[in-house]
Amino acid sequence: MTAMVATAMQWSESLIWRRVWGLSLASWAFVIAGMSSFIGLLWDGAWHASWGRDTFFIPPHDMMYGGISLSMGMAIAVLITSSRRPRERDFIQIGPMQAPLGIWISLVGMVLMFGSAVYDDWWHNTIGHVEGDIVLWSPPHFVGLVGSLGTLGGAVLFVLREVPIPTRADGKPIWIWQQFDVPALGLLLTFSYLAFMLAAITMDRWVIYDKLRFDGSLYPLLALLTGPGLLIVAQRITNRAGAATFAVALGFVLSAAVAFLVRDLFGFPKAASLPIMGLVSALALDVAFKKFGGGYKWLVVGGPIFVLIFYVTEYLWAWYLTRYPWWPLEKTLVMIPAGIVIGTASLVVGAWIAGRIDRAGFIKHIPYRDA
Repeated sequence: MTAMVATAMQWSESLIWRRVWGLSLASWAFVIAGMSSFIGLLWDGAWHASWGRDTFFIPPHDMMYGGISLSMGMAIAVLITSSRRPRERDFIQIGPMQAPLGIWISLVGMVLMFGSAVYDDWWHNTIGHVEGDIVLWSPPHFVGLVGSLGTLGGAVLFVLREVPIPTRADGKPIWIWQQFDVPALGLLLTFSYLAFMLAAITMDRWVIYDKLRFDGSLYPLLALLTGPGLLIVAQRITNRAGAATFAVALGFVLSAAVAFLVRDLFGFPKAASLPIMGLVSALALDVAFKKFGGGYKWLVVGGPIFVLIFYVTEYLWAWYLTRYPWWPLEKTLVMIPAGIVIGTASLVVGAWIAGRIDRAGFIKHIPYRDA
């Protein structure tokens, strides 16, 4: 019996760490689970906006929590198999257990998400809805969103360990399409999921009800608090100019695809609102990154420009969606100086975080050679 258990454990370990298209199956589990949860969240927003809250076990919830369950199962499997190995310096040890840092972070995030599911069911059955609406910032939803950030942040760190990052001798970044392979795609997808979840927290009810996009005084500041920093991290960790644009564009593509499916094919009255218009600012960041590379000076000088681009494009986007945005406009204009400070600071902090991740040894650099 003991021999059978040992054999089963060895087989499980070899399966979890087996490389497929350059990434371990554990990493692919995070990528696939993130996509499932991403689409499930968009579907869930359309479901609640159209029909209100049904039972907990509605199809979009099943899709979301199916993805979370896949992540949780794989993270536990990685923890168990890692703990059976001899002590490794690059693993984090807690008591007799050890695992990569990303796994520990993801496990904490997933515990929060599963706890928020129980809390959410109790909340709706006992308290009901906040002001009659189903909002992302109800206490149980917010706990779940924070847990998702931890899960996805840990997934980024875990996948990053397995992805070689092409680096030029002159230190300048490469374009996103140069030496682009499947592992790089997996890493960029996990960054994109994280960017979308930050946008979801930023937009609160605006994700679900586009009519509440009329007020532009608060949500642009929330977007600028974390969004620019994450895009800078995506650029510098992957060393690819275009990573920021990819991270933002995926949210638009999937949001539009899910909206088409639920409204035009399944007859939903409403779909989740499209994300904030960060595409133009992200593209500008990528062009500047390709030209100036790393460093902080161009972030400080260009930060106000990127923020103003964001305000202009998001206002036009909100006008397209609602035909009556940000009124009275003076409320937004008064907040723009604060937005410039917050957005520029976010860029600088993002560059600092990327540098810390690199120095911590999470990034495996390989020389870049032109074809």
